[in-house]
Amino acid sequence: MPRSGRYVVKVNAEEQAALLRLAAHQNVSVQRVLVESALRPDTSVSRADIQELITALFGLSRQISAVGVNLNQIAKVANATGEVPEDLMAALAGLRGLYFKTEHALDDVASVKGDFL
Repeated sequence: MPRSGRYVVKVNAEEQAALLRLAAHQNVSVQRVLVESALRPDTSVSRADIQELITALFGLSRQISAVGVNLNQIAKVANATGEVPEDLMAALAGLRGLYFKTEHALDDVASVKGDFL
């Protein structure tokens, strides 16, 4: 739908700088920041916040995959030799750390979802 309405908004230098930073952070125009913030339900979640969360989740996915590969290699050695390699404890510690990072990321997703409901 074409836009026909027009509004003029005056801001001081400090407000202008804040709007420019926010627009740059979200990779949109200042006008888009103003429209989206005015029409968005009462929430503090921005497009940049969601993009940051998606990036973090993809990073966690890659890390989990890497730990899985490492554990698979450890299992192959253990099955072939009957001995558990020394790096098993480090791999399990890494897996435990990823578990807690994933839990934190899922809590973030739940809070973002809650902001949009």
